[in-house]
Order: sequence, then C-alpha cells, then structure tokens
Amino acid sequence: MAGAANDPEADLAELEAEIDERRGDLAELSQRLDKTLARLPPKSNSRACAYRLIGVIRNRQKLSAEALTWLSKARAEAEAASPPDYHELAKIGRETAVVHAWRGDDRSAAMALLPALAYATLGGDRGETAKIIAEFGRIELEARRFASVAMVLRLLAQRLEQDPPLPLADVDANRARINFCQALNRLGAHEEALQQTAALLGKLPPKPPRLPFLTRLEEARALAGLKRFDKSATSLREAEALLPAKDEAYERSEYLQVKTELDELKGGPPAVESLRTLIGEYSDQELFGKEAVARRALANALFKLGKTDEAREALADGLRRAVKARLDDVAEEVRADMLKAAGAEHLEELAKAIDLIGGSSTVERRFVRLDRLGKGGAGEVSRAVDLANGRQVALKKLELKAYDEDQRRAIINTIKTEYAAAGKLGDDHRFAQVIDLLMVPAGPIYIVQKYIEGPTLRQLYASGVPPASLLGLLADIADALRFLHAHCVVHRDLKPENVIVCRSETGEDHPVLIDLGIALVAGRADGLERFGTPPYVAPEQVHGGAVDGRADIYALGQMIAEIWGGKVPSRLTLGLLRRADEPMPMPRGVRTIVREMVREQPERRLADLKIIADALRTERQLLASRQAASQPQA
Repeated sequence: MAGAANDPEADLAELEAEIDERRGDLAELSQRLDKTLARLPPKSNSRACAYRLIGVIRNRQKLSAEALTWLSKARAEAEAASPPDYHELAKIGRETAVVHAWRGDDRSAAMALLPALAYATLGGDRGETAKIIAEFGRIELEARRFASVAMVLRLLAQRLEQDPPLPLADVDANRARINFCQALNRLGAHEEALQQTAALLGKLPPKPPRLPFLTRLEEARALAGLKRFDKSATSLREAEALLPAKDEAYERSEYLQVKTELDELKGGPPAVESLRTLIGEYSDQELFGKEAVARRALANALFKLGKTDEAREALADGLRRAVKARLDDVAEEVRADMLKAAGAEHLEELAKAIDLIGGSSTVERRFVRLDRLGKGGAGEVSRAVDLANGRQVALKKLELKAYDEDQRRAIINTIKTEYAAAGKLGDDHRFAQVIDLLMVPAGPIYIVQKYIEGPTLRQLYASGVPPASLLGLLADIADALRFLHAHCVVHRDLKPENVIVCRSETGEDHPVLIDLGIALVAGRADGLERFGTPPYVAPEQVHGGAVDGRADIYALGQMIAEIWGGKVPSRLTLGLLRRADEPMPMPRGVRTIVREMVREQPERRLADLKIIADALRTERQLLASRQAASQPQA
C-alpha cells in the first residue's frame, strides 16, 4: 500500500476499476480522486483519465453540467498529448454519450459516441469497441428505440458466447444483458424478459448490488406485463431492499420509475401521485428528457380521470422544460402528445399554446420526401421516409398561416376529424392508419399516415381493366363502409381517388379507404356539413341536411355507375369518367342495384350494405360465367 501511495498512476488505475464496477461511496471516491489528481505531474498523460473519472462521478452525483465540463477538459488533454491519446479519447466519448443519454439528448449522445467508436475501432481496441456497442444499446434505450436495442444487444449477447468471446468485462456484459431485458419488456416480450432475468439472477454476484437491483426491477416489469401483480410486487420489494443505504439519486429514480409503471397499470389516483413524485425526482436531477416523458405519462393518467385541464398543463410544463433544455426531439414528442392526447376537439387551442411556448422543431429533418402523392387547397401529401424508424409514410402537410380565420377553422376541422375517425377504426387494414400528429411552432401541422402501396381506383380504371372485374373491389368497398358505419363514422368523401388498391401477401387485391378529413364522427360537432366532391356527394350533403351512412351509399352507387362509361338510364346522375373504347351497357342486375343506391331522397335509398356487397359479387360471378361460356372451345 505504501508503494501505491507514492504512485498516483497506480492509484488512478485502482480508482478507475472501482468506478467502473460501481464499488465504493461516491463522495469518498471523489475525495480520493481529487488527492490523486493533485499528485499527478502537470504534464502527465494520465490527467485526461483523471478528468474523465471526475466527470463520471459528477454525472452519478446528478451534476450533469459539471460532468460535461470535466469531460471536455479530459478531451482537450487527450487531444493535446503527443501523439493524441486515442484510447482515452474513445473512453471520453463513451462517457460523454452516457451523460447526454441520461439527460434525454440522444442526438448529442450519438454524436459523442460516433468518434469514440472510430477511435476504438481504428486503434484495434476490441474491448473498448465492445463497450461502445453496449453503450449504443443504452442510448437507443434512452431514446425509446426499443426494437433497435433488442436487435443490437441480442447480437452482442450471441458474440459473448462465441469462441473467442468479445473481450467485455463481466460487469459490462451483464449490464448489456439487463438493457436487453429492458428492451424486451418495452416491446411487450415479457415471457422472454422473465427468462433472461431468471438466468441473470442465477449467476450475478451479490456485490456490487446495482446489477441485481436492476435485474429485479426488470423481473417486476415482466411479471406486471404478464398480469402477475402479486409476484411483481414481491420482485419490486426485493429490488427496494437492494437500494443503497445512502440516497443515490439514480437508483432511487430507477426504482420509482418501475413502481410508477406498476401503479399506472392499476390506474387511478395512486398512479398520479407516483408520477408526481417521479417528476419531482427528475426535476431535482435536471433530467429534463426523463421529466418530459414522466409528464406525458402524468397527462395520460389525468385524462383517464377526466382532469383535462390538469393534463394539458402537465404536457405544457413538459414542453417548456424540454424547450428550455434544448432537447428538440423530446419537445417534438411532447408537442405530438399535446395534439393527440387531449382528443382532437382541443386541437386549435393546443396549437395556439404550442406557438406560445415555441422552441425548435425536428419535423423537417425527420422526414425525407420521395415524391408528391397529391396536392389540395390546404397543403400537400408526400411519400416520405421517417428517419426515426426507416419506414415509408404518407406525410400530409397542412399550412394554416396563409388562410383567413374561416378557412383556417375548416382546415383544423379536417385534421380533428381525420384523427378522431382514425381513433375509432384502430388498425383495420382497410383504412389508412394515422400514426402521428406533429406541429412546427408558428408553422404547419403534419398528419403522418401509414403509406399504402398501390394505384388508386381511378388509376386502375384508366389502365383499361374491364368494368366487370372491378365489381369484386366495389363489393369489398361496401364491406369496408359497413365496418366504418358500425363504428359510427361516415366517410362523406368517397370517390375513386380516395380508394387505393393494395395487394396483400397472398396476391389478392383489396381496397384501402383514405382521407377521412371530412368524415362525420359520432359524438363530435360537425363543422364540415356542405363539403364533398361532385358528383359523388349526396344531395342532402350538398344542401346541408342531415347526413348518415346513406351518403356513402350514394357515392358508391355513383362509382359503380361510372365504370360503365355512361350506358345507364338517363335519369341516373353519372360519375366523371367516360370510356372512349366501345362502351358496354351496364348489366341489368347492376343497373337495378345502382338505381336503388342513388335515389334523391335518402329515406328511399337502399341502406343495407350487405345486400349491396352480395349483389355485386353475384353479378361478378354471372358476368364471369357468361364470359367463360362465350369463349371458343379449344
């Protein structure tokens, strides 16, 4: 020990091992580190390591600003060395990423981790490279990209079992396995998470207690996800018993996070109180990203209790903190929640609140537009790639500032209506799903929808498909409308442009109805009474009368009529399309059903969509049989 006392570099190596393995009291480690640093020569290459370790301790003491300052000093020392200390620079970058990730700034974390990975890889440091890969998993976890975490850490776990294994210390390997469990729980894979936690608990040493503590928390999450609440409570108590005797902010916050999640599953006032306590913890630690996520959960719990005003204020507070901390991605998520969580009815007032709070937006850099799908009076729809997950989406951009109050109110009504309708329809494959609502402060509102691959019904008709072969698709549209009406939604803008013909994995075509912007949704005020597209818009809709599902039946009748190019009774209103190539007469059975569908008075109109769908399929079979009979025999 005497020799070690005279060798500050040996002391520094011992301190690094203790800090990496989370051994010892933070205050005591800090004092020892200060003494060791004072004994290092002014130009010692080890000063970068000492500064880095001080940064690590400051971060664990919930002093993230000080941590970043010390890590910046460490980087300057390592860069000034001759030659630069790339091994140390890799470690500094990794620890800097840890600080940013814990604060909720995954973008800055990734920017710190990228050069760290380059230094470690180019320097041939396989051990540090493995650590950085594991840290990447943690950053993705903080950013809530759970599928990415699971994929990376599953592969890392496999490499750890190979011969030769990755040179990753047991403590780091086990941390990565715990992060893997965390991702599995977030993805709903609770059975696998429970298997992984059982395996971990069977081999983790009791000390240091942090890893068993984290593993028990994930065990509690998995059991709660499987609705085994009594056993989940037991696991949570076992985790609580492993909390440090002194108040360690991180461990306490992690414990409260899981306790809160379990209370959320049960709902009611206890969930609200737990969330308020957790928010206080995160606020004290200046963890604005985590605080914003907790405030979003608090708002959701308050909405469920009918406390709408308190819920909106919780989201607004979360947005203010994220904007103040310049956490643009977190702020974007809270804005989206402000637009969605309170229900579509409050969109206009929430949009004004978002404008007042302000802040930067990440919407424009999140999406890469590939091509324009359509353009209307209020904005345009583009096929785009969402860089957050790599998926193609339909991105509808709606400008508000260029319009007067009445026009703006109409546009907002279309957004409210589309979102409200989507909420009633769930994930039924016959309707374009609304994925997100986003807003740029003092700018446009975006509706992000699932992108549907395929031509519109209009494009399919123009390609020369025989009219009779479209009857099956039109029958499927009748079935989709039946589902829509059963969920108390009337489309009101049914037309060939708003039907996309999508090919399923089995090779069969099916229609997908899009653009529910002027739909009539039960339980909400109607501010779009006279909207619609001639000639599909029903007479009662044009004149501002009462509208129900029969308006959609009228539109479908028009769509059926127009595919025969005008050879229908003169008293029947026609659609827009005309065929120039040998128009064929509408079959009698189709003509009969269409007449009943497009009657002027809605009370005289055929209103049973099952009868309509069955009739269209029967006519299709008859036409196919006649066509087969007319073919010359081989």
